[in-house]
Amino acid sequence: MRRRRFPKSTSEEVSHDQERWLLTYADMITLLLGLFIILYAISKVDTKKLNEVASDIKKGFGLKVTSIGLIVDGGAGLLEDDSMEPKSPIFHLWERIGFALKNLKEKAKLKLGLAEAEELKLTFITPDLSSGDIVEDDPDLQFAFKQLADLSKGMDIDIIVRVQIPYESSIDKSKFQNSWDYHSHRASIIAEKMVTEYGIPRDQVSVQGYSVFQKSNEGDTPEKKAKDERIEILIRKKETIK
Repeated sequence: MRRRRFPKSTSEEVSHDQERWLLTYADMITLLLGLFIILYAISKVDTKKLNEVASDIKKGFGLKVTSIGLIVDGGAGLLEDDSMEPKSPIFHLWERIGFALKNLKEKAKLKLGLAEAEELKLTFITPDLSSGDIVEDDPDLQFAFKQLADLSKGMDIDIIVRVQIPYESSIDKSKFQNSWDYHSHRASIIAEKMVTEYGIPRDQVSVQGYSVFQKSNEGDTPEKKAKDERIEILIRKKETIK
């Protein structure tokens, strides 16, 4: 008589199925271990780095960074104060100008900065500031001033124009009373263009003259000094006289 064959017992497979929870449990334990390692690693806060990160985050949201907050000992967190304010008109202008003049920044002809005191500074790297019609000979400056006039229209601001000429000590200034007079004169040529050709209100524009050339922080070599010839335009919220 032929013996009937029965399938082998599946007890081993059932056993493996019942032990799958061990894999999930092991994964959970591993994740918990990683969590505790991270918590231990950040238990000691680097105050300086945390302040820098908090400052960058505030700048990204257009908030004042004069007061970052209080770092709690032990890494409990960052307690913010009440100095958080929405983006100011000067900050918005800084954003718009930075976008509009992106090409000049890429060509290293423009440096754009925003100080905590709500002062926007445009630095145009341009040669031959001691002679000729500075704006007329530079299409990039013409484009920049047009953008500045359009973007700042209707804003209650003060615009200060000044020039930095590294070779000014070798220039004949006999027609001027002193270096202040000379630098103010060169800056006034630019300011007059901004008013008459680009429509910036005259009562918003003023000029400033240095007694001597002010070096930047980029070095003292002749090459870097030559590149230091520049126009500086400061934009501030108009101060009300009480």
